[in-house]
Amino acid sequence: MTTFATKSTIIPQEFRDKIQAIATSEAHFDAKTIGLYATDASLYQLAPIGVFIPTCEDDLVAAVKVAYEFNIPILPRGSATSLAGQTVNSALVIDFTKYFDKIVEINADKRFAIILPGVVRDTFNREAQKYGLHYAPDPATSSRATIGGMIINNSSGTKSIKYGMSIDHVLGMRVLLTDGTILDTCELSPEQWEQKSLQSDREGQIYRKFRKVIFEHADAIESAFPKVKRRVQGYPLDQYIHSDRWNLGKIFSGSEGTLGIMLSAKINLEPIPKYKASFTVHYADRMEAIREVHQMIRFEPAAVEMLDFNVFEKSKKNHNLAPIHAQLIVGDPQATLSVEFFCLSQDELDLKTEEFLQWLKTQSQAYAFPLLLTPSELDAMWSLRKNGLGLLMGDPAGRKPLPFIEDMAIPLEHLAEYIEAVLQICKERGVETILYAHASVGVLHVRPALDVTVQKDIDLMKEISDEVFHLVMKYKGSWSGEHGDGRDRGHRLRDFFGEEVYQCIKDVKNIFDPKGLLNPDIIIDVPPMDENLRIDPNYKTERYDFVYKYRHDHSFEGLVHNCSGVGVCRNHFGGTMCPSFRATSEEEHSTRGRANALRLAISGQMGFDGLTDPKVIETMDLCLSCKACKSECPSNVDMSKLKSEVLQKKYDEGKISLREKAILHNASMVQMLSGWLAPIVNFGQGTWIFRYFAEKVLGIDRRRVLPDYTTQTLAMWYKKSYKPKSTGKKIALFADTYINHHDTDLGRAAIHLLDACGYEVILLDVGCCQRPRISNGFLNAAKEDGTIVANQLQFCFDANIPIVVCEPSCTTALTDDLPDLIENEGLGQKMKKGIYAIDDFLAQEQKAGHLHGRFVSKSKEILLHGHCHQKASFGTQGMHQIYKSIDNLSHSECDSGCCGMAGSFGYEVEHYDISQKIANNVLLPAIEKTSPGTMIVANGFSCRHQIKDLSAKKAVHWVESIEYIT
Repeated sequence: MTTFATKSTIIPQEFRDKIQAIATSEAHFDAKTIGLYATDASLYQLAPIGVFIPTCEDDLVAAVKVAYEFNIPILPRGSATSLAGQTVNSALVIDFTKYFDKIVEINADKRFAIILPGVVRDTFNREAQKYGLHYAPDPATSSRATIGGMIINNSSGTKSIKYGMSIDHVLGMRVLLTDGTILDTCELSPEQWEQKSLQSDREGQIYRKFRKVIFEHADAIESAFPKVKRRVQGYPLDQYIHSDRWNLGKIFSGSEGTLGIMLSAKINLEPIPKYKASFTVHYADRMEAIREVHQMIRFEPAAVEMLDFNVFEKSKKNHNLAPIHAQLIVGDPQATLSVEFFCLSQDELDLKTEEFLQWLKTQSQAYAFPLLLTPSELDAMWSLRKNGLGLLMGDPAGRKPLPFIEDMAIPLEHLAEYIEAVLQICKERGVETILYAHASVGVLHVRPALDVTVQKDIDLMKEISDEVFHLVMKYKGSWSGEHGDGRDRGHRLRDFFGEEVYQCIKDVKNIFDPKGLLNPDIIIDVPPMDENLRIDPNYKTERYDFVYKYRHDHSFEGLVHNCSGVGVCRNHFGGTMCPSFRATSEEEHSTRGRANALRLAISGQMGFDGLTDPKVIETMDLCLSCKACKSECPSNVDMSKLKSEVLQKKYDEGKISLREKAILHNASMVQMLSGWLAPIVNFGQGTWIFRYFAEKVLGIDRRRVLPDYTTQTLAMWYKKSYKPKSTGKKIALFADTYINHHDTDLGRAAIHLLDACGYEVILLDVGCCQRPRISNGFLNAAKEDGTIVANQLQFCFDANIPIVVCEPSCTTALTDDLPDLIENEGLGQKMKKGIYAIDDFLAQEQKAGHLHGRFVSKSKEILLHGHCHQKASFGTQGMHQIYKSIDNLSHSECDSGCCGMAGSFGYEVEHYDISQKIANNVLLPAIEKTSPGTMIVANGFSCRHQIKDLSAKKAVHWVESIEYIT
């Protein structure tokens, strides 16, 4: 029997010194980093020994040799989207996501690629698609899952019925062992394997010993491994039973980082299917959906994915997914099956879809089955599916659907019977369940809803797991079909395989990792499933008095705990979240990292001491309050709201800088500086000496020039010059600080546009919306003055006069933040319903037929940059709708995310460089590619200034890009 290393609590200082001395890489042993790497997307939490982020292979090898010397456990880690807990451990975590993210080669002719382990799957496929190829496994986390992590976990995804699992695409692997040995693996003939075995070095010893394990226990291995497509438990010993051409690299697939450390991988690429179609098959009974899967498989679909009513209830309420729900879902189904077909020709696709359609019409129990053919429809379908997990974990309090029996793969002929039995087990215990995922291969994820802060529910979790284990054995299924053994299921591997094969697994571990340093307590000798839970009955949080009411989110703590760890915030492309992570690739700058810091702070764990702990303030520093997480995070973790509360707590302790005081009093200063003083102020703040002292005293970067003030405010112009039409249709324009005191041309353009559309414009000069204070944490002051502003809007609500706003960040302050700050909940609800972005309002009026003229554009070509708050709260579709109604106009929106300015953020000297880096990510390159006559449209005041400062282009607000003609 082999003995493996146990967890160590005393780390020699010499070890730390040697790790930190390694040339160019990053080594962290501080409490903040350790806390942020203590969790993944699972139920578990273990503090790592430290975090090492290698920049190159030589540094990585050096670090591993040091760990080997001091018997320090090692955990190789990608984006840590694991649902089973295999990417947390008391070990030196090696993070490959920051620097080991290179594509070494794409060989289109031979259809393979060589990649480093930190390459994100969707990022890789953006490059591979240029050759008409893709890496086919596609887990729901593909936008942030690294290919290295996918291989080591043996991930698969929605199309596994067609493309198999990651192991099926491993052509070769370069692997580092803990003693410094490097293995270059590929498929070998028996003769080539024999030649390897004759070597006298460590490599030869490994080849000899491994072959011996397989040869001597082939019958037992054959008998023990399940005969289903999706099987990832233990090590894939069955890969070596039915072929005489062995690839040693495949043993590392599914090994969960317990055998070796991937340095690079040679992966198989598949042609991108050119002809696709999908049916969304609706059922009034989710069991009927499950029963019909077995029949659907004979039509050879590429995927059959299930969602149930739990996801639909959530998607209807999610800002980003509600339009997709409305587009795809007919009525109120208990379940849908998304059945997708891939074909080589249009004729083949037409034939398959017609055959399947006839079956649906004549033999299926489905009540609706719309056919999706366009790329946008198919993307929408997969977006709803891939966001399903995060949606389900977004309930702020009480029981949540937990991932501990979700990964079993059952032969399709037994799937319905198995699911009925599982549901009955849960029903008998009063536990609700949700179902989703890969029906095509018998991996229906079942998640029982439990509350791990209650001991009774933890006991139920173990009971349900045990009973389901026996069902899996009964139906000859796989104990893990996709997400791995980890800490959820690893404790039953001995029971699953039996003593002989389990000993084979231990022997294989000993062959590659004799000291047991790689990811200990995973696969081998795994502790009980209720050890090391992130939250358990002993979990307690410190109580604070917060300023927000959390009328929707229940509580600050509930919003923090909503973070499920699935890591959508670690995306590098598409959407807006999270701009600072995209710039730094560092965990602490993701929404997940910040949520973890807050959770540790309120629970007083791992050296975090309350919300004003400097570690928390540091973690919040690069949050731009863009609000993208409020909508793009499937669990709607509104980090901008949480950050504001943290900063208010800091101010409550008297910790406030001169620059912060300037923001607190910004509204009154703006009023004082506009008017007759404006020319003097504008000239002065443009001078070098002013900018120098502004940097030294206020920390405002000297490379920035502060916005000019106006000599005539919009309110002054309105009172003097505006002559309304007598239409009887009244509309109120909120005079935000920007259009009133800085950009009055925009304010006048907005009034003229509304007037042309037939409205009598009432200008609401009622004070600041409080956005600068809210985003910078002055919530008490924002609440006090915001209440005054809100009360002055009451007459509009009483008279049913809609209020429109030009600035998106001001719109969200009035419709999102202030309603949850002020005491008058009824008034807050009126603000939510009665205040609109100006473009959104006019688009609604156009659609309703209330406008009787037409819009015309001032340019033939427009590039739109959507403001973060606008995309997070109400979208940019209103602008697109009106642009589409204009003849001969070419318009597009760049997928640019945050511009990087974010109010005062981009002006701050310590943030200037990262502000510029964020802008250079997508926005500035998109602008540079435009033709000379293209008009750049950006509704955000800060966005327009960022574009002006960092590019040769000038941007205008949407209302300045169009006119209205009757």
